[in-house]
Amino acid sequence: MEKSNTIGLVLSGGGYRGLAHIGVLKAMEELGIKPNYISGTSAGAIVGSLYAAGYSWQDIFDFFTKTELFSLSNYTILKPGLIDGTKFENTLKTYLEADSFESLKIPMYIATTDLLDGKTHFFHKGNIIKPIIASSSVPGVFAPVSYKELFLCDGGVTNNFPIEPLQVYCDKIIGVYLNSLVETSTEGLKSTKSVLERAYRISRVNASEGKFKDCHVFIAPKDLGNYEVFSKKHIQEIFEMGYQEAKLKLKEEF
Repeated sequence: MEKSNTIGLVLSGGGYRGLAHIGVLKAMEELGIKPNYISGTSAGAIVGSLYAAGYSWQDIFDFFTKTELFSLSNYTILKPGLIDGTKFENTLKTYLEADSFESLKIPMYIATTDLLDGKTHFFHKGNIIKPIIASSSVPGVFAPVSYKELFLCDGGVTNNFPIEPLQVYCDKIIGVYLNSLVETSTEGLKSTKSVLERAYRISRVNASEGKFKDCHVFIAPKDLGNYEVFSKKHIQEIFEMGYQEAKLKLKEEF
């Protein structure tokens, strides 16, 4: 297929930092920029799918703020994760009633990781809710999802910046990355938890940064790394960071 004047939007994972994605959507709407294709991992898969279904940035912001991802009712005992992600299925169905990629207004690609073959698996047709849940299932926190003979978890394990599907169709790509490294010191790396988290972030950045150059607009608020992935304490600040950074970067290209 030949490329035309099409715009792709790639959205990384990042937990509640995904509120920054919604800020980017607000900026895009204000500037009259509409993506023709979207690709996302984890939080990016949730935000991207809802936007592709026709929801406004305000609708998606309300979804993130009102949906309690870590309520006690979501905890599981007999599954290989602390939280059973399938509990979110009914919530997602209220937003995505048709439960299909084909019902979306914008083509959407969702990145997941198969724990069995260790590879990225993209979904772009058929049911959409299971792939969304799978893409968001952070290992050790959410239970993996069995789907189509695959054992799926967070797409960010193998591909936290899923630009590849968009490169086939788009001649302009807007990339949003929420996991940039922040400065640290040996004083900040004195616990096992802090060292593991730092190592995990480094591996994700190293696996993604080679793709950043392929974006015509690259949005990565530098201070987002100071905010916890699983905390809702600073959702308004995170949203505003995405919005302001997007306004700055998008005006340079559009």
